[in-house]
Amino acid sequence: MSSPSRSPPPEAERDATPSSPVSKSELPGPTLKELAIDDHPYQDNSLAVALSIVGTGDGEAPRSRGPEIRCSVPPRENGIGVFPEILRRRALMRAAFGLRVSAALLCLVSFSIMVADNTPGWAGDSFARYSEYRYLVSVNAMAFLYSAFQAYGKIHHLIFKKIIIHPPLSFYFDLAMDQVLAYLLLSASSIAASRNDVWVSRFGSDEFIQLADGSITISFLAFVPLSLSALISAHNLFRWRSGGATL
Repeated sequence: MSSPSRSPPPEAERDATPSSPVSKSELPGPTLKELAIDDHPYQDNSLAVALSIVGTGDGEAPRSRGPEIRCSVPPRENGIGVFPEILRRRALMRAAFGLRVSAALLCLVSFSIMVADNTPGWAGDSFARYSEYRYLVSVNAMAFLYSAFQAYGKIHHLIFKKIIIHPPLSFYFDLAMDQVLAYLLLSASSIAASRNDVWVSRFGSDEFIQLADGSITISFLAFVPLSLSALISAHNLFRWRSGGATL
């Protein structure tokens, strides 16, 4: 006696029925809903372009933001905001070099005038007899050597494409030396000027005091490019810490 055949379950019948073909036009395809351009110049002078797909077809509500696709676009293809930034960096680089050269020349002139401040004769005088003037000469000599070294470093980098002191050490070194020498130069100039005022109030002015006044005045002028160089050094350090391009 044969057992009665069992009918297949309804789920199997549904699986066995062939599905109707769906055309490609009926499939919901992804639609580009947003094109975001992140105008942020990097050190390689490129732009970051972020593409995000937030919709799936016409007429449908946008879904949650999908994954972003980032790529680098050369500045020649899309130069939004890149060329002005490059021009600003070049202008700042030229200004920094000019300040270094100016500080070196002014410190050299001030140093030379004070060293040459010697009057002959039995009533002659010399800068070496006064600690205030020796202090001024020493600080101007150090500031001249440092500024000349910085100017040489920029020329060396421009010609040979090599850096003498590599970052991040160079950023901390520049900022520290600029600030210390600027403060020392202002201090030495102020002390020497006070010494001259005391001398003039007691004995009057002469050739020795006039040369010392000239050296002190130029030393005060040398403080200006050194202090501005300190601002540029601080700008480079903070920009490097934030991940931006530096000089």
